[in-house]
Amino acid sequence: MLNLSTNLGVTSSSGGGGGGSGGLSVPPGAAAGSPPWKEHHVNEICVAPADLGDAVTSLLHTILFTRAPGPVRPSEATCHAFPNITYSLCAVGDVSRKVEHAVKSFEESIVAAAAMGPPMPYGHQGSGYYSQTQQPATNHYGGRRRGSGSDALGIPSGGSASGCLVVTFFERKVKKALFGLMSNEEKVLFEKWVVPVTVVAPASAYDTESLSADAEHALQNALLHILSAVQTIDHIPNAMYDFEITSFGSMEAMHSDGAYALGLQGSGSVRLMA
Repeated sequence: MLNLSTNLGVTSSSGGGGGGSGGLSVPPGAAAGSPPWKEHHVNEICVAPADLGDAVTSLLHTILFTRAPGPVRPSEATCHAFPNITYSLCAVGDVSRKVEHAVKSFEESIVAAAAMGPPMPYGHQGSGYYSQTQQPATNHYGGRRRGSGSDALGIPSGGSASGCLVVTFFERKVKKALFGLMSNEEKVLFEKWVVPVTVVAPASAYDTESLSADAEHALQNALLHILSAVQTIDHIPNAMYDFEITSFGSMEAMHSDGAYALGLQGSGSVRLMA
């Protein structure tokens, strides 16, 4: 059993912010051409439609819990789709509601992506985020899902649809103008997480367990990667900070979004601590 229920609340460390443009501040000494924030890319997760919500929920809560500023009393949760996996979450109502909203929005983006045309069979060149690492098209996952037919998210049997979630952490700074008579708020981004997900609709009962086992293994590795990556805290600011979660129907949509290039998508933000 993979147990991620230890108290991993991260204490704040020094992080930088200098002058910048576009609502972002560039840390002193940032390399030319590199983003002024720490960016993490989680390996792609491939799941059945019925397991999507549980898998994404566990990933988001793990990222948010491990980046909660200061000591946190964790609440333990079990990933229902994969009972061998448990994880910790911040027991803050706004955080849980934000995660639930993000999962729902991501499911809607997958439905929209599937509606754009017949998805390529899973494993076909061009399907998924890391398409170059996928198996040939003949190696389809088969099998019935644990959910009902209404859980297919609009993906035809044997097909797939991909998308990604982006979690951004930032602090708010007030900048004075006109001799202090006016002020405006600036969001200073310091960390971003990109979580690519491919949803596979099994075609038959032949390889259901194979898909489930592969998804569980990939989810375990992703969670362990998160726990390892968060050990770097030099870029974390001393002040309290907020987060946003944004979903995209594809990696291409994410990169073509102008707000993503600036780091913040402009959706409602939530503070991790009550």
